[in-house]
Amino acid sequence: MSTTKSFPKNALRFIFGLGCITAVSCITPQNSNAQSTEVTKVTFQKDKYNRIFIPVKIDKDSMSLLFGTYSKPLRLAPYFQSTRALTPSWDILTLTAPNGKPHDRLLFYSPKITVGNLKFRSEQAIVNYAFPDSLITGSTGTEMVYRYNWKINNDHNEISISKLPFTPAEAFTTINYKNDSYPKVAVEIEGVKTFFALDFGSGACFQLNSRSDLGRRLIATYKLKPVKRIISDIHARKLADTIYEVKIPSLLFNGIELTQQKVQLSSAFPQNIVGTGFLGDYNVILNNSRKRKIGNTVILEKRLAK
Repeated sequence: MSTTKSFPKNALRFIFGLGCITAVSCITPQNSNAQSTEVTKVTFQKDKYNRIFIPVKIDKDSMSLLFGTYSKPLRLAPYFQSTRALTPSWDILTLTAPNGKPHDRLLFYSPKITVGNLKFRSEQAIVNYAFPDSLITGSTGTEMVYRYNWKINNDHNEISISKLPFTPAEAFTTINYKNDSYPKVAVEIEGVKTFFALDFGSGACFQLNSRSDLGRRLIATYKLKPVKRIISDIHARKLADTIYEVKIPSLLFNGIELTQQKVQLSSAFPQNIVGTGFLGDYNVILNNSRKRKIGNTVILEKRLAK
């Protein structure tokens, strides 16, 4: 015979009722937090390319993270590996090099990251050797960004972070994209329509691979010559990169005609990118939904200073 069954019926009713009250009191605050309207505001710094650097606390170190929206996992400098702040997850992430060859990277779990009063725990991260420890400690990825909604005020260098979506005051254009992906937009140049990733971690305006069909077409049409050749370590330890630049008289961005847009062609960059050279001219809202049927949106708003 169990101990519970040996209790008198009145005692059992009392215990059951007390348990229900306790359960309700425990559940209610959680639901309140899930619908919290609290907004966290953080002042950020920008470089000359309009890239955003968010002040964070990683474990016990006060540092900054580049706000990036292309890479899926968090990227951190080798410093955190040397201090053993990273915990191996033993999962492998396969990346594609600019030459098309796949290469595997070990995924780690990050230490606690604090942004304002928000805490991000055990984010998946890879070690990125392109980040000099003295200049930058890492960059956010879509997994970290998708946990909240973000409003970027480039007029006042302030990011607002909330669980609830933000409502634009005056939208210039709204870009819809699927969950579990980086934000991307349809761009049409010289009659060729393709997709560009919206990456706040890049300082370019519009950037595409010079070896792509569109890249070769632009080089031939505008008779482009290389403006510089550099050794890049952004996507590999050491990689030669040839850069071309051209101003396109007219292109379509999410169906909107834009004139005199600077396009950079790179032999090393594997993906078409719209960076902060263009996005920094707008205030931006990133509303992220975890419901696959709803999807996510990037909303560009006109800046006060523009």
